[in-house]
Amino acid sequence: LAGDALAAEIAKAAPQIALVGPTPQNMLIDKLGVFRKRAALVNGFPSYTLAVSLTGVMLWHAGQCWHVGAAANLGQDRGWVSLRDGCVRPESSTVTWKVWDAAWVVAPELRCLAGDALAAEIAKAAPQIALVGPTPQNMLIDKLGVFRKRAALVNGFPSYTLAVSLTGVMLWHAGQCWHVGAAANLGQDRGWVSLRDGCVRPESSTVTWKVWDAAWVVAPELRCLAGDALA
Repeated sequence: LAGDALAAEIAKAAPQIALVGPTPQNMLIDKLGVFRKRAALVNGFPSYTLAVSLTGVMLWHAGQCWHVGAAANLGQDRGWVSLRDGCVRPESSTVTWKVWDAAWVVAPELRCLAGDALAAEIAKAAPQIALVGPTPQNMLIDKLGVFRKRAALVNGFPSYTLAVSLTGVMLWHAGQCWHVGAAANLGQDRGWVSLRDGCVRPESSTVTWKVWDAAWVVAPELRCLAGDALA
C-alpha cells in the first residue's frame, strides 16, 4: 500500500485496543490491558499508550515487530511483549505474541482485541463479583464482599461498587492494577487491595491479590469469584 490507500488503512486503527489473556507463568501481565491510540505515528505506524499513561507502558512498531515496552524506548526495536508481524494494525494479526523472560516465550493465549471483539470481551464482565477469603491478620476484610458492576467504564475497564454503596468502596483498574479503594480516588492508581494484572475482568486472573499495611502484603487465599463460582 501507498498514498491514499496506506493512509486509509492507518485510519482504520481503533481508538483503543486491548491485549488480554494469560501468559505462561503470568509473565508480564502487568504490561497488558487497554491501550489508547496516540495522535502521533511512530515509524509510520499507529502507536498506543496503556490507558493510564503514568505507567509509562506503550505499544509501537519497530523493525519487524510490534512491541509493548517502556515509554523511554518508544520507537526502538525492543520491548517486553512482542508480535513479529508487519501489519499496520496489531489487532488484525493472526501471529502468536511472545513475552520476554531471558528469551522469547510463546504466549499462545494472548490476544489483541479491538472494536466489536473488545466490546464483547468487556460485555462478559459479570453483573456482580465477590472478593472472598481470609487476608493475613484479617487486614482490610471490611473492604471485601460482593461488588456490583457500574454502567460506566473507568480507564476503559469495567468498574464496580461494594454492594452497600454507602460504604464508598469501589473496584476499578488503573495503571497496571485492579484496585479496591475509596470512591473519592476512583480511576487513580491507588487503593487498599490490589491485583497486578492487565486483565479486562478481575475474576479471570490467576495472579495473587495483595493488601496494604504500610507495604503490600500477599493475600494468597483471597479470591475474586463470579458467575457459577459465586453462585
